[in-house]
Amino acid sequence: MSLAIAAVLAYLVSASGLFLRLFNKLDKQTNLLLGTGVLAVILHSIYLFGAFDLSHQHSYSLLLVCNIFSLFGSVLVLIFYSISKNLFAVPMVLLFTAFVCLGNFVFADTATNSAMWTVETFLHISLALVSYGILTLATVLTYQYSFLANRLKHHDLSVLSLPMPSLNSIEHQIVGLLKVGSLCLATSIVTGFLFMENFLGSGQAHKTILTIISFVIFVTVILGHQKQGWRGKIVVGLTTLGVGLLTMGYFGSRFIREVILPAS
Repeated sequence: MSLAIAAVLAYLVSASGLFLRLFNKLDKQTNLLLGTGVLAVILHSIYLFGAFDLSHQHSYSLLLVCNIFSLFGSVLVLIFYSISKNLFAVPMVLLFTAFVCLGNFVFADTATNSAMWTVETFLHISLALVSYGILTLATVLTYQYSFLANRLKHHDLSVLSLPMPSLNSIEHQIVGLLKVGSLCLATSIVTGFLFMENFLGSGQAHKTILTIISFVIFVTVILGHQKQGWRGKIVVGLTTLGVGLLTMGYFGSRFIREVILPAS
């Protein structure tokens, strides 16, 4: 547990410092704070490998799944920043991951059964994880775009001094992430139908249906942007809806089974 405590502290230090940096309340400490975030990810990863059995697909409780998704999200935003220099999503994701890691002290691991992973299962779940992370990041950036556009609309030129890219750059990043994320999501759906048993059967149908609906929503956003110039509130609303449906599909049944039912 000492590794988890150290990871939580590192996440919190990095996230809080980057929030201050994002709004010009802290000068030129970005690399140090990002390095602290990387350290948190490393400590969190080591903790997960030591505390959980990662070799069996059905030993993945809601707690472990949340840890993996949030950890991957942290890795994703750190890599994205190194490429785009867009800091907006980093402190939010690191802070969220800190609370998820903190949950390891509060909630018990409820997984009881096990079954060995296959290559096909690993491919399908990996694609689902990657697509969820990328599409969530794209959704976070739609809020950044909306925030900046709204401040500029009201002639608040102070936002121009914030360490954020231009609106055109953010828009390009959003569309690029939506395209890559939608491609990964489509591939995940196809591999599910090809390799996963009972993909539309009992216990799985809601996940498949919600995932397909989400895919349609994200493709609609991409086409709407290209054909109709969609941006702003409509993009924020639709991408949030798409990620919300994906979240319900990926986590909903586990939440009901492991949290709601035991409490009733």
